[in-house]
Amino acid sequence: MGYDIWHMTMVNGIHNHELDMELEGHLVAGRLKPEETLLVNEMTKNLVPPRNILSTLKERDLENTMSSKQCYNARYRSLSLFNSFPTVLVMDSTYKTNKYNMPLFEIVGFTSTERTYNVGFAWLTNEKEDNFIWALQQLRSLVRNEGSLPKVILTDRDTALMNSVCQVFPTSAAMVCRVHVQKNVGSKINELLKKEIVWANLEKAFMHLLYSDTVDVYGDRLMEFRELCKKWPRLLRYIEETVLDTDKKKVVCAWVDKHMHMGNYTTNRVESAHGVLKKSLEDSSGDLVKGWEAIHHMLGLQFTEVQSQFGQTALDYIYQEAKRVDNVGMDSKKCGCLMRVNYGLPCACLIAKKLRHNQPIRLDEVYIHWKRMCFNVEEGGGDVQEDYSCTEKWEAIKERLKTSDEGMKNEIRNQLRLIAYPESTSLKPPVQDVKSKGAKKKKAAVRGKKNTTTRDKSWWEHVNAYFAETQSSQSNPSKSSDSNASFSQASSSTMSKAPVIGNFTPTLSQIVELDHMPKCMHPFIEDIVDVEGDGYCGFRAIALATKNNEADFELEALFRASRQRTSLRKTVAPQDKWFTFPDMGHIVATIFERVVVQLSKHGVGACETFFPLRGYPPPNPSSKVICLDALPNHFVLVKLKEGCPIPKTNAQWKRHAAEHTKD
Repeated sequence: MGYDIWHMTMVNGIHNHELDMELEGHLVAGRLKPEETLLVNEMTKNLVPPRNILSTLKERDLENTMSSKQCYNARYRSLSLFNSFPTVLVMDSTYKTNKYNMPLFEIVGFTSTERTYNVGFAWLTNEKEDNFIWALQQLRSLVRNEGSLPKVILTDRDTALMNSVCQVFPTSAAMVCRVHVQKNVGSKINELLKKEIVWANLEKAFMHLLYSDTVDVYGDRLMEFRELCKKWPRLLRYIEETVLDTDKKKVVCAWVDKHMHMGNYTTNRVESAHGVLKKSLEDSSGDLVKGWEAIHHMLGLQFTEVQSQFGQTALDYIYQEAKRVDNVGMDSKKCGCLMRVNYGLPCACLIAKKLRHNQPIRLDEVYIHWKRMCFNVEEGGGDVQEDYSCTEKWEAIKERLKTSDEGMKNEIRNQLRLIAYPESTSLKPPVQDVKSKGAKKKKAAVRGKKNTTTRDKSWWEHVNAYFAETQSSQSNPSKSSDSNASFSQASSSTMSKAPVIGNFTPTLSQIVELDHMPKCMHPFIEDIVDVEGDGYCGFRAIALATKNNEADFELEALFRASRQRTSLRKTVAPQDKWFTFPDMGHIVATIFERVVVQLSKHGVGACETFFPLRGYPPPNPSSKVICLDALPNHFVLVKLKEGCPIPKTNAQWKRHAAEHTKD
């Protein structure tokens, strides 16, 4: 072997600065030794803070030159992971993670080896649009370049979240979970129809409609589906208003398959991530610090698993696509090219052309998501040192201080203090109700139930379970030869499945609604009355309680005259015009001089009582009460028995009520 292959050219033989006597902070000198890497990983799993990890390393090795920045980089990889694999993000909220009943908003992505990773978490005071916008803006600020914006964002059918995604990520394609759509529509079919054969036919026709691969095919199947539903106009209206007229471009294949969703049609990834996190949480009685520690512990394990799986590639997808070549050939119409559009990988017709001309698959024909085999080095190569110089911004702050009033100066100073001294914080835990002295003690909760992290059942699960019981009871009729007697016995068996609450035997839909109310209130419920779900359901329920006519709701709508005055009764109300608690509670109570009660479970609303802000409270509040039950995206009117207990008073009443009302 010759020695003339390599050569070096000297540009300047004189060292132009003094040699650095200290190696602190040098990347090579500060590199972790294998045994130190194991130690860092072990301490990370045990939730040891980075500063303590660094001090431990230096105590064991006096010559250790590792900097705190390197220590932090060894622990936190979320930012690099997100910017390396941002193509598809899946978002959803979970509950029962903390004692404050705050929903936890979780965002996940997946790597080139299809391993799910967590992008971010946010505890929200409620699931309103403003909160989602804030969380997504924080996510948007982590994107290092426009090329790293997600191509697809997948959510369930949460209107507030979908609207927020469109505002913060307008260039990303929004998709809706197909399973949620299928289950909700299937349950509605089961609820409104009575024949099992019809259920199966309609559900099959609906799914056939969702899987339409072209717009023309969708149009033909839609006509067939409408014809099939002609006998059930209420069902057809529900499906059109909730799916076909509003979200077809987010769930039907003809539209969603134009985007690079990489095979993600459902929110299964983020729901699985919920389960992994809850295993670390163990129960829902902890505060946010406990939740934060559980998240860090989970992420440490997750990053280790993600890194260990790199080395697998997208060759499996390409191999499976190559099997289609014999049937497809170079015909792009037969091919459909979904692998290229949805995954960013060579499709069957392109592979056929490569084989015919004896050409290899080029790297630029494989989307960059599949070519990244690590997340420490991002696009561009090397350890990119970003310029975080704030000189221009600092000068702007100083100029702002010169021209600001005293209040603004204090605000700027407080913000700078939080930046300069991160160990101090203005954050406080959410306010909890103070237990009054001498209050009657509640009965102990059943062991394992009170603090469980297990999610509550969805509406479609309640409906399907109910009909499963009904069908089971009907499939075992009496052996009596009298057919009428057999029918009577089967019917009574079916009816016995429905719970009896005092003299109130709820229907199927009322059973579902009862599940969203505290069990302690069940014995005091006299009836549950549903209203039309057109976005004005809260106003309709108030009109039904005060005027015995839900259609006469325009007066209630005028409480928000600036936003509600137009298009009443003509269209479905957009979300920003919905009746909401707590802002409307005191208004209704004051206008009608009635006590207003909201019943609900956590995640949807709170159980609260609203008294009039002016005038005197009624001597017997339960005799003049308007009670609404807050379901997910819907209100129903609840009729309570006289003399029943009512929930706690809304905290804002004492603050804003006239003095004479407090006597």
